[in-house]
Amino acid sequence: MSQHRFLLATLFCASALGIVHRAQAAAAMSEANATPVGEVVVTAPRQEVTARVVQMTAPNMISVRAIETIKKYPDFNAAEALGRMPGISLSSDTGEGRFVQIRGIDANLDGATYGGVPLLNTFPGGTESGGGGRAVEFDTIPTGAIDGIIVTYTLLPDHEAEGLGGSIELTPRTAANITKPFLEADIGWGDELLRPRTGPFNAEIAFGARFGLGDHGLVIQNGPVDAPRAGFFSNPTPFSFVFSASRKDDRRAVDDLEESYIDDGLAPSNAVSRYDLRRYDSYHRRRFAYGGEFDFQPNDDHRWYARADVAGYTESVHKNFLLFTGLDAVEVTGDGGACFECGIPVDPNNPHGFLVTTVPAVTLTDEEEVHRNTIYTVGGVDRWGDVTLDYHAAYSRATFHVRRNIGAEFDGPVIPFTYDNVSRPNFPIFGLPAGTNLDDPNLYTLTGLNNDQEYDIDEEYSYAANLTFPVHLFNDSDRIKLGAEARLRDKTATEIDESFTAPPLSLAGLSGPAVRYYNNLYTNGPQINLYAIRNLINTGVAVSSGPQFNPGSYINDRENIYAGYAQYTTTIGDWGFLAGVRVEATDADYGGFIQTTNPDGSVTNTLQFRPESYVNAFPTVQVRYNFTPRIVIRATYSTGMGRPGFIQNTTAASVDRTQSPLAITRGNPNLRPTTGQNFDLALEDYLPNGGIISVALFDKEFTNYIVPRIQNGITTDPLAPGVLANVTTFLNIPSAYARGVEADYHQKFVWLPKPLNGFGIEANVTWVDSRILEYDAATSLSGKD
Repeated sequence: MSQHRFLLATLFCASALGIVHRAQAAAAMSEANATPVGEVVVTAPRQEVTARVVQMTAPNMISVRAIETIKKYPDFNAAEALGRMPGISLSSDTGEGRFVQIRGIDANLDGATYGGVPLLNTFPGGTESGGGGRAVEFDTIPTGAIDGIIVTYTLLPDHEAEGLGGSIELTPRTAANITKPFLEADIGWGDELLRPRTGPFNAEIAFGARFGLGDHGLVIQNGPVDAPRAGFFSNPTPFSFVFSASRKDDRRAVDDLEESYIDDGLAPSNAVSRYDLRRYDSYHRRRFAYGGEFDFQPNDDHRWYARADVAGYTESVHKNFLLFTGLDAVEVTGDGGACFECGIPVDPNNPHGFLVTTVPAVTLTDEEEVHRNTIYTVGGVDRWGDVTLDYHAAYSRATFHVRRNIGAEFDGPVIPFTYDNVSRPNFPIFGLPAGTNLDDPNLYTLTGLNNDQEYDIDEEYSYAANLTFPVHLFNDSDRIKLGAEARLRDKTATEIDESFTAPPLSLAGLSGPAVRYYNNLYTNGPQINLYAIRNLINTGVAVSSGPQFNPGSYINDRENIYAGYAQYTTTIGDWGFLAGVRVEATDADYGGFIQTTNPDGSVTNTLQFRPESYVNAFPTVQVRYNFTPRIVIRATYSTGMGRPGFIQNTTAASVDRTQSPLAITRGNPNLRPTTGQNFDLALEDYLPNGGIISVALFDKEFTNYIVPRIQNGITTDPLAPGVLANVTTFLNIPSAYARGVEADYHQKFVWLPKPLNGFGIEANVTWVDSRILEYDAATSLSGKD
């Protein structure tokens, strides 16, 4: 089977945009035309017009968004702010943006940095697209923790090679450019209309200053320095600092009704095996961020800094589900025997409905989890004439901690049940022929109680240095940049499960009144009292089996990356050129448990580590041409990679020897990284006041793309050599592609009369056509193409 995917991501906004004087825009454009193409800016500026200048003068294809623009929208986190940028599509969860894809590429294959330091994934088991375990959860970072965003579509040699779709840089607030003391604060509150409770809350504060020690004590700079001192310590105020903190709270709750269809090729296409009537009492998320930077700049040629940033959220979850289970368990008698193949019986009173049986169940989820990203960085920049050396050392840590995840289930008896999802497809019609009262708590008895915890840690030490110097091959703009980097990463995931046994307690006395929703169409059943369930555990009424380590969820990986690069940039008239190559060596060990179910039903667990190493080179050639002072044409060839996901290349496996053929589900430590060759062509027209009209074409050709695969009837699996087995795993496929077009339009209507001249438009669209060979007859469950 070949799979094509079409992605359409659009954004339109007309709002009261701040007016920037034409003189300021003209000055910014003048500055842009005077900037050498080799000056690569890796941090986003705060002002919208300046951000557009950075984008225009960059040697590669990027999109820059300043905090001035970000603050115009009610976005709670970095993911939602990214979702408004060209080429970005948003994946949401619990009503809020979480992951992003660049030009339709799996989020596990995109790069992410914070202040130039790689951002890590907090929860490897919670990532999208097959659990690659590398996608960064951008919802952990509130917009108050960033000063700007840069999306890079064509990577440079001085960028991380990870980023088949591109890479994202979140820029924290810096103390480098402070010239006078400042204090900024925002506070806001709203209303969550879906629930009668306190709405979203937002509070932000930032302050900073530049200072020094003079003849009369402390000196605080309040504007440009007029008279620098002589000598190495020429800056009379060499010290500067900035501190920022942000808190964003919300209690989103979006109820829904979900169905699971019977997919056996026998039942009608609209036959259902289960209905979930889900009520989310709350997803109470308390998002936090705090950090700061301290700089020492003795003169214009030397600067050293130390920075610390922490961001994340604590989320408390309370859910109550009413489930209609076992809808596919009906046996239709034919020829005197059971005949499931005869299908699901039709409701004799409704030709559009089915008559089945169900076991109604009411479940509770009471969970609290904490996501946290922490980055500590020290570094500096030194200049000696035209030679510049910049360097940093950093420690990055991402953690995921499930403090509690209590689940309780109360089951009812088997009852007759009808459903009709044809007459009213969006709101199926349910019937209870026996007149069962689903709101009666006495109907349900406690059948399951558990409490799980998880501790995931992803940490990395990184070191990088870059040297830039002129070579004067063609003119004074010629530059060569050399650099080296080391990233030393360790990732672990540990799950602890705990189950409880309790008397067959009735839900009566452990619940509140039933709730009806969807305009009173459905009941959600009695509402389980989460405090009563916690009390069962705390008082010992529910007896614990003891905390049990879950070997199937265990990850213990080490992944070290060593990189070096060289790149050359120059400007010749209206032309700008960049060429270079980056080489990355990966040295890793991936560890997990092999869980074997033996023929006698016993289970054994064996911890196994597998080493893996490879070296890749990533060349690039990027050309830009200033067709006019404001129109830029770009043509680029760039390369990148996506390392196998931590869930994909794990040594963890399950082997069931009670089945014939054996059933094996495992990762694949022998996976090769996916590599990509990218061809891009863009036309950009930079409008006054930070506006732009742009169109870009892109073609991404992938090698060794990773897909899930089922191998039926093989005897060569390393976990069962010579034994017939059906194996579910991950494999590399030879090729895949993603091709598309991207357009962006941003303009302020400054020519309109007041007050309409405060409005503007921001819109973008991306169309992607992608193709992979998902499976063939030998690798499908059905044995068919």
